[in-house]
Amino acid sequence: MLLKFWGTRGSIPAPVQPEQVEQKIIAALEAAGREQINLLNAQSIREFAANLSLNASTVGGNTTCVTVEVGDELIIFDAGSGIRELGEYLMDESDPWAKKFGFARGKGHAYLFFTHTHWDHIQGLPFFKPIHVPGNTFDVYHVHKYVPDVLARQMEQEFFPLQYHQIAASFQYHLLNEGAQVEVAGATITNIELKHPGKAYAYRVEADNAIAILATDGEYKSLDYTSTMKYSKFYANADVLIFDAMFSVRESFVKEDWGHSSALIGADIAKEANVKRLLLFHHDPASTDAEIMRVWQETKEYLGQQQGAPEVLVAQEGLELELNNPLAASEFSINDHVEKGVIFMTLSGKFGAHATEKFRDHLAHSLQTYQTDKVVLKMENLSELTIAGIRALVDARRTVLTLALVSVPENIYRVFELAGTTDFFAIYKDIDAVLSALNSHSD
Repeated sequence: MLLKFWGTRGSIPAPVQPEQVEQKIIAALEAAGREQINLLNAQSIREFAANLSLNASTVGGNTTCVTVEVGDELIIFDAGSGIRELGEYLMDESDPWAKKFGFARGKGHAYLFFTHTHWDHIQGLPFFKPIHVPGNTFDVYHVHKYVPDVLARQMEQEFFPLQYHQIAASFQYHLLNEGAQVEVAGATITNIELKHPGKAYAYRVEADNAIAILATDGEYKSLDYTSTMKYSKFYANADVLIFDAMFSVRESFVKEDWGHSSALIGADIAKEANVKRLLLFHHDPASTDAEIMRVWQETKEYLGQQQGAPEVLVAQEGLELELNNPLAASEFSINDHVEKGVIFMTLSGKFGAHATEKFRDHLAHSLQTYQTDKVVLKMENLSELTIAGIRALVDARRTVLTLALVSVPENIYRVFELAGTTDFFAIYKDIDAVLSALNSHSD
């Protein structure tokens, strides 16, 4: 799952002012001087620029638009002014990333989810070039019933030269119930209501063994455990929580019912929910990049060295995060059953150092439970085997009268070969072969 940010401001677009650009140039040159960057070397300059802090770069000025890519499928969240930038990229056929989606050729398809319809979340749609190409299609998901009407109204002739009915692409609307779960593009997406004028909805996206939460435009007026528990549960174990950090804590107390929150409140909720990374988002249009960076630093200081504290990042235009948890997919597990005096154990996932104790304990428990010392290990679901895993198997062989390995994948068998231990074990192609061998031994 690839997460990309196209617009991270709230309320209204906030382009960088000329004097701020000047200050950034000065800051960048001063930093280059301190680090003794060779300004005659193009590669050195690029590497230096890629690592500039927000004091010398920018979070951008566009309003909310975030994309999630799952394989070759595209999911778009909100259509603030950032979606115009997304459209420019999607129409660039010289870019292999854009070309694969086919929007410039009228062969594009995307899923578009709306958190709500305040202007900073819809204002970019008329300027989104792919909707003006015949053949492109969009499945639009929304919880507010009036989303289709609002999108059409903002393109009435009093507001925009092209009317909604003149859009060339096709739109298919899908009304979601609050709390509903929908499967799109290989992702499971659920929603929860956030406290915001007119209501907004956070989305939880689960794909590629990873979890991303978009929780923009939400106020957490009551911070007691009971009031925040439902959010903590919804955000639980997320790899990324994109959180409304528009206000300071003081502002969030003073500006009650404005529908926004703060970075420090997000830090508390993220820690409670066991979130890995907290993304500060929906930046105040009045906040400079330097002020946003100060909030970032203060949030990191607030969390300090707390055990289990999330990493804190600033959501900025152009930021990309690859979210996948191959280890989560390959966590070691064991399932067993007994048949005709033989324990059949199916090993799944990664059999490494982290799994050895679990394997030994499970084996000992099974031997005691089933009162037999004939064990067949089914290994077709193993994704990885390390030397620590082989050591655990060698130990098991010494304690079990009969230990057979069956359906060993080629990559796993190669590990046995590299370790010089293939002759330590009775290895069979399939269950029939191992049962035939066991029967012949019993005879």
